[in-house]
Amino acid sequence: MLDRRKMLGAGLAAAGVSTGLAAGLGADQARAQSVRTRVSWAQFVTTPSYAKFVAAVKTMRANTNPNDPNSWFYWANIHQNFCPHGQPYFLTWHRGYIYRFEQQIRAISGDQAFNLPYWDYFANANLPKEFTTPGDASNPLWTQRKNTNVAAALGYGFTQPQYVNFPRNWPSPMEPQIESVPHNPVHNIIGGFMPTLQSPQDPIFWVHHGNIDRLWAAWITAGGGRTMPATNDPYWNGSFNYGATPGMAKIQTRDTTTTLGYVYDNQRLPRPPALKTPARPLLRAVPMNGEKAIDGVISLGDSQGALTLDDKSFSVSVPLGPQGKLKAGALAAAPPRALAPTELNVVLDEVALTEVGKDGGYFYKVYVNLPAAGGAPEERHLIGTVGAFEIAGALHHADGGDQADHGDHGGKAKLVLPATDVLRGLSAGQLSQLVVSFVRVDGANAPKGPAITIGDFSVQAVTPAR
Repeated sequence: MLDRRKMLGAGLAAAGVSTGLAAGLGADQARAQSVRTRVSWAQFVTTPSYAKFVAAVKTMRANTNPNDPNSWFYWANIHQNFCPHGQPYFLTWHRGYIYRFEQQIRAISGDQAFNLPYWDYFANANLPKEFTTPGDASNPLWTQRKNTNVAAALGYGFTQPQYVNFPRNWPSPMEPQIESVPHNPVHNIIGGFMPTLQSPQDPIFWVHHGNIDRLWAAWITAGGGRTMPATNDPYWNGSFNYGATPGMAKIQTRDTTTTLGYVYDNQRLPRPPALKTPARPLLRAVPMNGEKAIDGVISLGDSQGALTLDDKSFSVSVPLGPQGKLKAGALAAAPPRALAPTELNVVLDEVALTEVGKDGGYFYKVYVNLPAAGGAPEERHLIGTVGAFEIAGALHHADGGDQADHGDHGGKAKLVLPATDVLRGLSAGQLSQLVVSFVRVDGANAPKGPAITIGDFSVQAVTPAR
């Protein structure tokens, strides 16, 4: 695996970066004068660029030098070392990342007409057949996976009109919605490399992220009050790190046409079906501690022992004491788009994968206060997802970006699932108690038995910074 410090210190000339990449930001701006069009995979395979792309991937996968941008491993290691998952700038960093990869494919293939395609799994949830020919050494698009259909991973919460702001940690943000579903579950259901931060070793990664980038562009195009931070907002200060490959000013990733010079042939949001919640799974007997203050936050209840997530769905009841009832009641009274007076989070600490759970093929949807009969609109109760990919991302950030060094936490992660927006959409009567449900979602080939262990489960109340 490529060492992060060596990657940073390799330098552009030593790494053999192409002239087009080494030109940096000025080249990006000049290139934007001619706007390109990224198309769906189904259309891409009918173009001359398809054969050149496959040949370029084969060349890159044969190159085992992780310090060389012409190597497949180089790009996977950039992702592992620098990607922000469950953090601000998830979408913007990945936009720059796949753009740089697109440039590298052009340099290796000699095909200046190449544009990165996208896989529209909302139109067809099956992996394109070009990626699924097993055991054929001449097909560099194939790798071992658990599942080749991602229908179970799809969700439409990010399309809902209430998500009008873009960045994480702003009121009504879209970015964490699309990362939670469908981005993370697609990684989890496919399995193999995909539930890890080495996921770019699977060629499907690139067209998956092409689609995520397209959906972001579609979100903006849909209007309806959906708003990006202004160009002079401090959100855009600074730049992104892509190892020895040139960095990119954050502002360049604000839209696709101004500086990056591309559009998508389809910039329409998928039309969501009426997805309904399942019935609340049966309660599991989990002894809970009462309210207490911990490092400036109020724990409304935490488990007295560990939880194990297996192939069965279940719910956990969190009895509310005086502070819990007060905090939950304040959410019901908060205006819809204002900062809530209190943020409530479901916190999963000391989270680890079992051997059975490491290869993916499954994930869990996490809901709060599911109705016993089910049938409510899903976005009203879904607060996030948990699977191998979410754990890998959390470990990455706990390690300061070096997943090879698990530090003092012993390879165990901490996941924080924000429940504020969902809970304040419920009535005061619905907030008289908190029930958190872990609903297992499987692909066709999913593991059985314990998959994830959680050392400590809690619901916490914090006062947001103003």
